[in-house]
Amino acid sequence: MARALLAGLAAWILFLTCPLPSRAFTLLTENLPPFNYLQDGLPRGPGVDIVTTVLARTGTPVNPGDIRVLPWARAFHQAQGTPDALLFSTARTPEREGLFKWVGPIMRVTVGTIVRKESRMAPRQWSDLRGLRIGTVRNTVGEQLLLEKGVPQESLHSATTPADAVRMLTAGRVDVLAFNIHSTFYMMQQGDIDSTAYTVSMVLERFDLYMAFNPSADDVLLARLQSTLDDLRCNGGVPGGSDLARIVRPYAAYFPPGSFPEERNCPRADTPVP
Repeated sequence: MARALLAGLAAWILFLTCPLPSRAFTLLTENLPPFNYLQDGLPRGPGVDIVTTVLARTGTPVNPGDIRVLPWARAFHQAQGTPDALLFSTARTPEREGLFKWVGPIMRVTVGTIVRKESRMAPRQWSDLRGLRIGTVRNTVGEQLLLEKGVPQESLHSATTPADAVRMLTAGRVDVLAFNIHSTFYMMQQGDIDSTAYTVSMVLERFDLYMAFNPSADDVLLARLQSTLDDLRCNGGVPGGSDLARIVRPYAAYFPPGSFPEERNCPRADTPVP
């Protein structure tokens, strides 16, 4: 009896002193290098590493193999209809604000128009887009931005995947590609396409990327996740000493300065990066 009481007391103390594990989420992302991508059949990239680190530190270790990698339009739709969905890395725009609950930012992205350098149809301002065949990726912020600015739907040639959109541009089936410039040039380089033959003629917008949760997600839990993400940015007064900086350092070659949230001068947590 005494042993049973002691065991029960120990379990109760452990319950009081240890944080409750977070509820598991259905993690959804797309194959969008260099942000998130498949390597040897498993999701990789800074988006994956940041999200899984935040979840692990709040009590929900994630097996990368459990992350569902889907075409963006399908992932976006599924996240809205799945109560425990977490979609990343998602641009937070006014049009999407009420569709999700948000934790972030985790990264930043630049959306622009990519054209061949010798093209005579390189847009420099919004009015230059009139009459052009414009490649987009379905349901992405680049496509939405064009529609909001009044670009006719019939001018848009929507691809299901970023790789398909890049192929449309390089094959000459569109005059310009409106998409994030990081992924476009990365995929060209990885696909043995001469990326130096292309240029960004116009920056359309810069967006912060977030973890987007189904609206049914618990607000208290999301506050814990946000606090954990904020703590990752603390560098203890040493530039480059934050856990966030260490997480993204292996990917630095693919991202220009300013692609990730700034570090904060605050005490750094002792928890090691998983």
